[in-house]
Amino acid sequence: MKKIKIVSLLLLSLLIINSAFAKSDIEYLPQDQPPSILELAFLRELGPSILEAMSTHGKMQLFTSGRIEKIQRNIQEDYYDVTLRALGYEGPINPPYSQIRITFRIPAGDFKNKNKVISYEAKNITPEEFKKLSEFTN
Repeated sequence: MKKIKIVSLLLLSLLIINSAFAKSDIEYLPQDQPPSILELAFLRELGPSILEAMSTHGKMQLFTSGRIEKIQRNIQEDYYDVTLRALGYEGPINPPYSQIRITFRIPAGDFKNKNKVISYEAKNITPEEFKKLSEFTN
């Protein structure tokens, strides 16, 4: 009887552990290498959403040097959270510069509310920081 209880508890704990790990996957993209073609294509697709997020949550600027930093997939709820970084500027790539970090939620099948902004951060950066962050971009 004790053996059956112990085996049952072990199996139950394995099921709980597996379901906890199956909830989401996270992938971090390397920032010390040039972006892949896939990343560049995805950033191009997100371009209008980035501009909309900047005008809604921050100040309207142009941006360059976009990089996807992290993609998190929620398997059970069927959505992706995509965190990206872009560098904002005014005029023909003139200061003031800002580093913008946006997380978009990309749901499955919800094309009306596509790319909902989950978080938005913007901070001013120096021209030296701008140059360094632009190093491994397109």
